[in-house]
Amino acid sequence: MNNANATPRHWLEHDQRNATDTKQDRSSQTSFHPKAPHAEITMNAPINTPSDSASEDPFFVLRDSRMLFQRRLTEIARLAGVTSPPVIEAFTEALGTAHDELAASNQRDGFEQTHGLTSSRITLMGDDDLELEIRIGDIARKLVDIGGNALWKAHLRYMTLLRRPEMAPEDNPIGPETICQGLWAICHTSGAGLEGNFALLDRIEELLGLQLSDLYSALNDLLASRNVEPAQTKLVSTGGVRTPGAPQSTVNAEGNANPLSALQSMLNQQLGGAASGAFGLTPGSGGGSASGGNVALNAATLVMLNQLAARLDQLELFGPAQGPSASAPNGDEARPLRTLRAKDLDLPLGNSEAIALDTMAHIFEAIFDIWELPDTVKTSIGRLQIPLLKLAIFDPSLFSDTAHPAHRLINGMARASIGLPRNVSRAHPVSSRLWQLASTVAETLQGDASVLTAPLAELDALIAERDLAVQTAAQPYMLLLREKEAREKAALAARRWLQSIEEQSIAPEILDFLRRYWLHVMEVSSGEDNENNSRWQENHNTIVDLLWSVQSKANVDDRKRLASLLPSLLKRISAGLDRIGTPAAERAPFMDACFTLQTAALRGNPAPPAAPAVRLPQTDVTPGAGVVTDILEEDGMLLKILSTPGQAPSSYRNPGSIVKTGSWLQFKVDDNEPLCGMVCWLNPHSGSALLFNPDWGYAVALAPAVLEQQLRDARAKVVSSLAIFDLAAERALSQLARA
Repeated sequence: MNNANATPRHWLEHDQRNATDTKQDRSSQTSFHPKAPHAEITMNAPINTPSDSASEDPFFVLRDSRMLFQRRLTEIARLAGVTSPPVIEAFTEALGTAHDELAASNQRDGFEQTHGLTSSRITLMGDDDLELEIRIGDIARKLVDIGGNALWKAHLRYMTLLRRPEMAPEDNPIGPETICQGLWAICHTSGAGLEGNFALLDRIEELLGLQLSDLYSALNDLLASRNVEPAQTKLVSTGGVRTPGAPQSTVNAEGNANPLSALQSMLNQQLGGAASGAFGLTPGSGGGSASGGNVALNAATLVMLNQLAARLDQLELFGPAQGPSASAPNGDEARPLRTLRAKDLDLPLGNSEAIALDTMAHIFEAIFDIWELPDTVKTSIGRLQIPLLKLAIFDPSLFSDTAHPAHRLINGMARASIGLPRNVSRAHPVSSRLWQLASTVAETLQGDASVLTAPLAELDALIAERDLAVQTAAQPYMLLLREKEAREKAALAARRWLQSIEEQSIAPEILDFLRRYWLHVMEVSSGEDNENNSRWQENHNTIVDLLWSVQSKANVDDRKRLASLLPSLLKRISAGLDRIGTPAAERAPFMDACFTLQTAALRGNPAPPAAPAVRLPQTDVTPGAGVVTDILEEDGMLLKILSTPGQAPSSYRNPGSIVKTGSWLQFKVDDNEPLCGMVCWLNPHSGSALLFNPDWGYAVALAPAVLEQQLRDARAKVVSSLAIFDLAAERALSQLARA
């Protein structure tokens, strides 16, 4: 490195070139270095401003920004407890030397490139130096985060000041690498030992976290006051041939409207942009094909995207505080979710990068507005905003291909979280896994969609695993509902059977017996196939024989048949009563009355007057009938059953319904917020649907009439097949159209 006591070489060269114009102004500056008295000025002291003739001279601008940079950082070091004059001198000198070397370095390729001065430390290290290397490297990464927008704007201004349009982030003279050179100087001269140096670094890092962004803002103000504008970001595309200005199709491969392409087109029209082609390509630049050519980013754009990606990793875009706390898993959910727009980056509106950025911003804004999506999941998806923007620049098909892996990723994350409470904690297993998956994608997605293969497989596994767990947990409720509906079905079949019997002329004693006892026998004997059940048929035949047995027998053959029938008839009646547990004492009156009637029939006496027929209530669904909710509790399980009064369970047949087993359905139980549960069972006979969500603590059964009515009224909808990425694009498009 250059000796800090000597005048920086490139400044002396500047003096020689400009001696004629600025001799008087420069005469006192030839001995300028970090140890000069101005380095000791307090943090809020004004900067010496050169005469008007030299106020915009790059030499003076660079000098003044260097002075401000050194002075503010030196004050931070003092506040952190670095009070030894030799240590402060070493720190200030290291900052100036690193700044000068990076400011004077040429654009070089390959092994000769500076790479942030790290090559100056390629030497054998002891254990202590190795630990310091790790610690200072960690601080360097955090400083990028802390500097945020102010850092990259200052970087862009330095690109203009130094006339280095391709300057990489690690070559920034006022970047984190220069600060870390100063930290190394403190550690090497403090004499505090490893633990003492760690303590110093901790205090300095804490103060940098509070004041570094202000330092970069001050540098930006200084540079702006000296008419140093930020370098314009520009994308350079290579290879392939494309027609400038070719509009992107708003129809996908299947011939359906593509809301993403339509959103792109509308933004382009509204902003009056030149980016009518694929995003990431500047029309007329000869860039790659619409399917995603070989697009390269220059250093300025990489600075912007990489620094913003780091900020997003720490949830800087969601609030001013730090990232989520492990002790407060929902700490970040309370912060308002924000989207990144072109104006936030000072991008010229209408160019391809700005259109891409604003398109993605509208999509994510619409995603954040989706009511059903839990806040923690929105936060996880929000982590992907910058990575997907970078991917869109490299791969323009993201905005035209509805089957793009990035679409499937966002859709899969939403699908995996269906039914979670809107206030679900980050600690919830599903929420936690989605956060980890988003973190992995954010770290690995650098413009190549092929890296999404593994996350997509993980999402598929998560969805299948969760769906299976819900299905398994719902099985006891399914058995409970099946048994209840089987009982109701059997009771209805028995009542209809009795109604058909009552149409005949029946003695009052026998009719009373049928209503009080045999109706229950028929319910018990009713099987899945009802009237085709053999026991059902046997019990029906028993009553047919019973009714015949009490009719008057006018001829000998009928009397003989009755005599031979009576033993088996009485046996069958007793067997039926046994099955329903009728006590012997209750049977005796009927048996006696039956014997009397049969004796009269053998003698040819006329049958007694029949009892009046009693009709069953109407079983059809009454139009406009209200929905009732029944509660069934058994073995600690709670089942809410929504039905329409008078509906016949066996009257429903609709195999073509959009509701299928395994679907997730959003629906209403009452006037409260909608519920979302999985359809774990559809009764093939009644059409009722069992819905379950482990977070409810109960299950819900919807009668078919209730379900179909809610679907018609849009109070219910199948949400498991929704593609929220495309849905968000449609909503954004609709909002823009209304604007």
